[in-house]
Amino acid sequence: MALFDVDALRNYLMDYCGTAAFSGFPAAIIDVAEIEDMSGEELCRKAEDLGIDLHRFVVEE
Repeated sequence: MALFDVDALRNYLMDYCGTAAFSGFPAAIIDVAEIEDMSGEELCRKAEDLGIDLHRFVVEE
């Protein structure tokens, strides 16, 4: 099982969805609000749903 930098992933998703919200997809602002309260597992699922490569957030041990 891989360890993820959840804070970096959360920040990336908030930026990703926030940019979409202000670029003509206002419904994405709802995603930003939800992302703030998501658990690490939920963040990973959301990123996968959006097609984001989670390998960039893996923490090297």
